[in-house]
Amino acid sequence: MGQLEFQAIVLAAGKGTRLPEILEGRPKCLLPIGPNPMIWYPLQLLQRHGFTEVLVVVQEAEKSEIQQRLERLQLKLKLDYFSIPTDSEGGTADSLRLLSDKIKSDVVVLSCDSIIQVNLYPLLSQFREKDASIQLLLLEGGQDQDVTIPGPKSKYKAEKDIIGYDKTTSKVLFMASASDFEETVKLSGHLLRENPDMTISSSLLDAHVYIMKKWVVEYLSVSELLSAVKGELLPHIIKKQLLQPPALPENDGISEYTAKPKADDIFQFAIYTEMDGKIDKASVFNKEEKTTSHPVRCYAYFADSKAFGVRVNNVRSFLSCNLKIFEIFPALTGLTERELVSQTSSIKSTQITKCAVGDMTTISEKTSLTQNVIANGCSVQPKTRINNSVLMDGVTVEESVVIDNCIVGEKAVIKSGSVLKNCLIGPHFVVAAGTKKESVYLSNADGFMTID
Repeated sequence: MGQLEFQAIVLAAGKGTRLPEILEGRPKCLLPIGPNPMIWYPLQLLQRHGFTEVLVVVQEAEKSEIQQRLERLQLKLKLDYFSIPTDSEGGTADSLRLLSDKIKSDVVVLSCDSIIQVNLYPLLSQFREKDASIQLLLLEGGQDQDVTIPGPKSKYKAEKDIIGYDKTTSKVLFMASASDFEETVKLSGHLLRENPDMTISSSLLDAHVYIMKKWVVEYLSVSELLSAVKGELLPHIIKKQLLQPPALPENDGISEYTAKPKADDIFQFAIYTEMDGKIDKASVFNKEEKTTSHPVRCYAYFADSKAFGVRVNNVRSFLSCNLKIFEIFPALTGLTERELVSQTSSIKSTQITKCAVGDMTTISEKTSLTQNVIANGCSVQPKTRINNSVLMDGVTVEESVVIDNCIVGEKAVIKSGSVLKNCLIGPHFVVAAGTKKESVYLSNADGFMTID
């Protein structure tokens, strides 16, 4: 159903600036979550909901690598890659602006780092029922706070959003990052007078799943000051819906504007047109009469409180999501736990519990592994014990090694007799034989490093 009315977009051009210690220049969207790259999860979610084509936004320099990796995953999707310049400093809204010419209908936009358990059909239905300009998905936050962050010990402050909304209508009335305020959140008197029953929450997670009217992308195409969807476009839309709109054109607002809309006039873009009316009548998602008249509307869809959802955009969320993958994978993907272990892997260990294992990985006998993700092409040799850890592609672990609560970058080598606890090991780093380390970051790029 979704494919008939919506275009799907997955944003995968982020540079992973909060994950430099494990990326070191590699595509963020290919980081392993269980046996699959991160980007597989939003793509598979779209596939399960009937989408057959997806626009994937990537950096030009990473396009070939991402395309080759996804081709091996045998998704039943036609992927149209849209490249942006690698040296671009633009945000998510900038990406949508660049591909605006490709947008022919309303859109479903997902971030490649959104690992979420959600049924999209009620989300799409509510979007049509509310006649929303933008609708965002909100989940219970804090689902990644149950792990010890590997690397040097430092103060960790969880990112939080402050979201104001109307419980009755689900309209979003206020949105900002908690980091924008020191101790007190100031709200305008007009907002409070117009919405005396507004609920304010700092415990909800913006899942970076947005449904947008086509006109919103058209508005972005001429509004170059808006760079990020979450940080700039959403607050902008939310504020505009509180303003009094100008008088509608003749014929009750259902005639097309003939003049070219001005870049600073969002209401000219948001006007309800004849085409909107036709879409509403034909939509499979409409179930009730619309009760709103303001042309700019932002709503939230609240996921079930038990639904899993994180944004994998830092070391904590990366480790937490991977360590939970065995228990959440069936609900997350509709697949069985068997899919977590590749048929091409060779596993001789009899002591392996709650582990995901990628392609062409070899795990020797006399090893003990509990709650790990061991990605593609890894080698784990005898007399080794690994717990609560992530080994990325091509890692070699020699004999008599102990690894506990660590992230090991791709093609790193852990020499025999090493004992590592709460450590971050950078890509291609060789840990010398007999090394005993705890809570450090080892990297060819920077040696030992304190992580803010």
